[in-house]
Amino acid sequence: MTSRVDGLWGRTPRLVAVDLDGTLVHQSAGIAAGVAEAVQRVTDAGAHVVAATGRSLSTTGFVAREAGMHEYAIVSNGAMLVRIDPEEVVHALTFEASTLLDDLAARLPDATIAVERTDGVFLTSRHFVDRGVSFDIREVSWQELGADPVVRVIVRSEGHVAEGLGSVARHYADYSLSFGVTDVAWLDLGILGVNKATGLAELCARLGIDSSDVLAIGDSMNDAEMLQWAGYAVAMGSARPAIRDLADHVTGAEPGEGVVQVLDQLYR
Repeated sequence: MTSRVDGLWGRTPRLVAVDLDGTLVHQSAGIAAGVAEAVQRVTDAGAHVVAATGRSLSTTGFVAREAGMHEYAIVSNGAMLVRIDPEEVVHALTFEASTLLDDLAARLPDATIAVERTDGVFLTSRHFVDRGVSFDIREVSWQELGADPVVRVIVRSEGHVAEGLGSVARHYADYSLSFGVTDVAWLDLGILGVNKATGLAELCARLGIDSSDVLAIGDSMNDAEMLQWAGYAVAMGSARPAIRDLADHVTGAEPGEGVVQVLDQLYR
């Protein structure tokens, strides 16, 4: 961990970007006590608090609202800038995925492959339930899966839980990648160079805010670019060493509580 200033920062941010899963919330739990109150203190001070998440719009809005974040969010790992109230897409980056889908199917014939539309709907080759991904997952034909430009492609494989999909990911250096293992091995593919940092840069350009006035809080590898881009970076205590090493400050490990600790130090 590095320290750019004596104390937490020495200034107050104009925008606070907060990852959701593992940072603000447990994936299967609600908002921790004190989060909404801490967010309200930030907004009362004239700053913005936004979610920056790998979730889709459909699974971000209700969490953001419960936490008191009603303005904007960066979703789909930076591919989309959205408004929370009312829910609407402000800016989206899509790509044509049919060739990629065919290649993935050839390499992973037993995997479940899905694409995300700009409205947060997921189309899939084989039905699955994942409320963290989307509330609307629809099984469609292979032709429909690749018919229109998409925000990202997701691969899920129960047969790769032991080793993960890292060996497959190395074949797709022309895409933005994130991968890991939960109950299944998963791989996300998007436009190369698009991440939470680029999504935040798009929002900050619209708001007239410099990156030096942004504080970002995260815990996972898909937060790395955001933490490097922001003027001040905070890692959760549960984050792996590679993420903690990017941070100016490490907060508590408990989702929600660690965020409140940071906001309380800045806005009390």
